[in-house]
Formats: sequence, C-alpha cells, structure tokens
Amino acid sequence: MKAKNNIMIKSACKFRIILLLSVVFISILVLRGKSQELNKEVYVVRPYEPTLSDANKYNFLPAADDIETTAPSFNYSITPRRLGNGFEPDPIKAAKTVTTSLPKIYNSWLKLGMGNYVTPVAEFNISNLRSKDYAYGAYIYHRSSHGKIRLGNDEKVPAGYVINNFNIYGKKFYSKATLSANLRMDQNAFKYYGYNTQIYADPLPAMDHDSIRQRTYLAGIDLDLGSSYDEVNAINYKFNVSYDYFIDRLKHKESNVVVKTSLNKDFYGLLGGLDLSLDYSHLNGSADSISNTIFRFSPYISKQNSDWKFVLGFEGVADIADITNFYFYPRAHLDIIIIENVLVPFIGLSGELHKNSYKNTFAENQFIIPGTYLKNHSGNLIAYAGIKGNISSVVRFRADASYTKFKNYHFFVNDTLLPLDNQFTAVYDDIDLITYHGQIAAQPVQAFQIMLDGKYYDYKTFEEAKPWHMPDFKIGLDTRYNFSSKFTAGLEFTLTGNRWVRNYSLPEEMDKFKPVADINLSLNYHFSKLFTLFADFYNLTGRSYMIWNQYPSQRFNFLFGFSYKL
Repeated sequence: MKAKNNIMIKSACKFRIILLLSVVFISILVLRGKSQELNKEVYVVRPYEPTLSDANKYNFLPAADDIETTAPSFNYSITPRRLGNGFEPDPIKAAKTVTTSLPKIYNSWLKLGMGNYVTPVAEFNISNLRSKDYAYGAYIYHRSSHGKIRLGNDEKVPAGYVINNFNIYGKKFYSKATLSANLRMDQNAFKYYGYNTQIYADPLPAMDHDSIRQRTYLAGIDLDLGSSYDEVNAINYKFNVSYDYFIDRLKHKESNVVVKTSLNKDFYGLLGGLDLSLDYSHLNGSADSISNTIFRFSPYISKQNSDWKFVLGFEGVADIADITNFYFYPRAHLDIIIIENVLVPFIGLSGELHKNSYKNTFAENQFIIPGTYLKNHSGNLIAYAGIKGNISSVVRFRADASYTKFKNYHFFVNDTLLPLDNQFTAVYDDIDLITYHGQIAAQPVQAFQIMLDGKYYDYKTFEEAKPWHMPDFKIGLDTRYNFSSKFTAGLEFTLTGNRWVRNYSLPEEMDKFKPVADINLSLNYHFSKLFTLFADFYNLTGRSYMIWNQYPSQRFNFLFGFSYKL
C-alpha cells in the first residue's frame, strides 16, 4: 500500500514540473512577440524632477534585557608529588687565603771584585725601606785599572783609568705631586796612551805620567717636580732644573744650566701639550770663553683609540752662540693598529738639534784635545717608517728604516799638530744617513730570554772622503738564562762593522778597521738570598781591537767577586 502511494506522489510531482516549464516557455514567446511591436521613439514632455519622500523616525530607546546566567561550577583536586631530578652539587672546597705580603727588601747592597790588569771594583747602595711618604738613598761606584796595553810596535804603555761615581737621591710623595732631588759627583782619570807608532818606531817618545794624564770632575744637582693627578681633566705638569759644573786637569771649566717644563691636558679625548726648555752653557778655556744658549718651544696634540695613535706638532729652536740660528722641525708620528700588540705599522717625521758642549763631547770621546768646543749639529729632517708587533705570545719584533739629513755633523780625526798624534779634533760635514734597523726578542720559557738587534748605516758625505770612525753596521745579541734558583748566566755578543780612519802616512790617506767581535760572559751563583758569587769575563776572543784610532782595547780580562745584601 505504501509503495503504491509513493508511485502516485512521484507521478504528481513530475506533472507539476512539466506544467511549470510549459507556462514559462509560452510566456517568453509572448513577451518576445510584443517587444517586436513596441514603438522605440521617446518624447520628453518636461525635465525630470526627483523628489524625496519623508523619512519616518523610529522613536524608541535602547534597553538592556535581563538574561539569567549560571556560573559554572568545577570540582577538582591536586595530589602533591615530589619530582626527582637526580642532581647532586659537588662540594665546594674551602677558600685558601693568599698572602699579600710584599717581598722583603734590604737597606743596602755591597759588591766587591778584583780582576786582571789590576782591576778592583766596588759598588755600594743604601736606601730606606718601603714608605708611602718618601724615598732616599746613596750610591757609590769605583772601578780602576792599572795595567799596560801592547801597541802596534809591540811596546807596552800605561793605559790605566779610574772611574768614581757618587750619588745622593731623594723623593717626597705628596697627594697630587712628587718632588725629587739628586746630587751627582763624578771623577774620571785616564792616560793618552795611543801615540802614533808609525812615527815613533825607535826610540820611543817620552811618555811620563804627567805628559799623558787627564783627569775630570763633574758636580751636578737635579730638581724635579711632577704632578700625579687621578682626575682626567687635570693639567699634568713636570718641572726640571739641573746644574752641572765640569772641570778638567788643565782648568777648562764649563757651567751648564737646563730648565725644562712640560704641560699636557686632555680635551674630550684629545691630549694637548707643550714642552719648553732653556739650555745655557759657558766654557772658560785657556784662551777664550764661549757661551751657548738653546731655547726650545714644542706644542703638540695626540690621540689614540683601538685602531690608531697619532702625535702631531712642531718644535721651534733658537741656537744662540756667536751666530744665532733658528730651526723648525716637524713632529708627527702615526701608529696604525691592524692587530693590537700583534701587527702595528708606524710612520713619522721629526728633527732635532744636538747640543755639543764640552761635557757632552768628552763623554763621546774622552781622548779629545782638552777644552775642545764643537758646533751644535742639526738633524734637519728625520723621516722613518716601520712595523712592530708580536709573532707569538713569546716573540716580539721590530723592523724600521730612517732617513736623516744632518748639518754640521762632526767626525773625530787625530790632531797631527801634536807630537804624539794621540789626541783628537773634529771635522765637519753635511751628511745624509739611511739607517736600517731590525730587532727580535723572545722568551720561550720563564727562565730564558734572548734579544737580537742589528743596524746597517749608509752614509753619504759631501766634503769628507769617509765618515771617520763610524761603523757601517752593528749587531748585538743578549741572552739571559736561569739554570735554577741558584745559578744564572748571561751572554753578550757584539759585532762592529767596518770603520775608516784618516791616516796621512798611507798613500790613500786613510786606513780601514775590519769588523771586530766582542763576547762577554757573566755567571752568578746565588748562595742564598743575601750572598751571591759572580764571575764576569770580557773579550773572550782575546783579540785587541781599536776603540779609536791608535787606541787598542784590553785583551781578555775578567772579574771575580761577591755581592751581599745588608
């Protein structure tokens, strides 16, 4: 019965769908036919006037309907449970207190020794212990030799010498400054033993002690006052006043007063400074007196950071003597820090006036004619460049080259007007000097240190045939080794290159000294912290080489002795 009814319902639905589609199709045909009969012409009677109908306002207020809500209710419980992490901290060992005590120092130190050529040595120093307020002390040194040296004609001549030094020093520390003073007294005695053996072959010249003896005395005092500020913006200063009185055996007297001032201040990371100095000397000779005054004025600025460091300024110098000369020198230096403390190229430009007082010349060559006064020489231009740094944590190096133009540079030559040709005078020349320099130092272990340093000199002279007495290269090797806490040793090796000297007795009027090596060895045995035995060996090759023309050195010589802390 249900199946029959379903069939009747489906038949009725199909009939209704067919009837609806037929009506729609007939309507479309009728509308299409009427649209073909419409008149397509439009007549406008009047312009279109749009109108708006009145708006009807809804007049009611918003109101909130009350909605009944029910807050949810939950019932839960947490059961506490301890989580195990399995971590057990390691026990911390009790800290040990490290001692901060300073090593013990001693009030005084004494060194005594004796060597061949009848060479006694004595050295003594005494000072106060540690103090935050002051420091003071005294130092005494004596060394003399009373032997003879063999000359080129196999004759032995007296070549003894005496060196005495005495210093009294002191410092006073203030909260913002340090005041220091130093009193100096030196004596130097020797003999002009290097006579010309080519002139005097036989008989020998008269060489009594008085005719070849020289003796000089120096008394001086230094006063210094310098700031010790902690503030960055403070003006740092340093004042120095020194006075020297120098006299030789023939009563040539020279007084020298030097006053120096240095000021600098930081301006927002830029350091500005000013150096001033006044150097006055007066020499009373046997025939005449000579005065010389040098005034220096040098402002500069400098700055540094992690990439570079520079100094920029100049120096103006007035050299007031018989004729007043003025000099202007640049002052520029630049470090380029490619890798800090590892690779640092540098370049610079400067100049310098060298003071050649009687005291300074005597320190350079003590065999000069007594009372010799030399002109000051000027390095008008000094240009240099190089590189420095560290190859590793235990090896450091430096390599550089410089070019210098000198004016009134002096070279020492034997004075042929004297009977023995055993004293020196000076000749002047303007020269160009190129210097190549290399240095490497290493400390592979704490107990061992070594440094190798070498220089090669390329001189260009304009008046003189050669740069008299000046070597064309120098090489030095210095090593120190601590075998244990008891035994230490040091080795010094020096190789001096070719030198030329003026010699009118030869056809070329010059002589050449070949390179010479000087090897020195020092040994120390520390018997205790207080007592040390030492042995020093000089000129291990045993060869006598020329210090100056006609002045040979001592051959192999040694010193044995001890030092003791009191």
